[in-house]
Amino acid sequence: MTSRTFHMPNRIDAVDPMVLALKGQLEGILADETMFRFDICLSEALANLVVHAKTDNENAQIEVTLDFTESIVKAEVSDPDGAQAFDIRDNATELSNVDEMAESGRGLGLILECADAVDYGMVRNRNRLSMTFLQRT
Repeated sequence: MTSRTFHMPNRIDAVDPMVLALKGQLEGILADETMFRFDICLSEALANLVVHAKTDNENAQIEVTLDFTESIVKAEVSDPDGAQAFDIRDNATELSNVDEMAESGRGLGLILECADAVDYGMVRNRNRLSMTFLQRT
């Protein structure tokens, strides 16, 4: 298994470059459909953290760890230091219940729908969202 760790500034303009860097690590490993689901989940998770993770440390960074083989990718996203816990299982709205005209509210539902497995909890004194993607043939 290959493991790599990345750090992202807690800013919205850092989300797209980080997602591109993460996808670059998986080129030739993930099929297009799995890469598409990965892209959606990481974009939503990182954007949600930037918007919703409350921390007093403006220089705190978001940590992303990728563990992968040819058949499975696990992405772990850790909140910036000092962020309050926000459990997606308690706050996710089913996609069918989101107002079609709403500008937000789909992110957590998309993550739960697109990842093959989702887990959330404290790891090393930080809130961590783990998303697993299985290579589908």
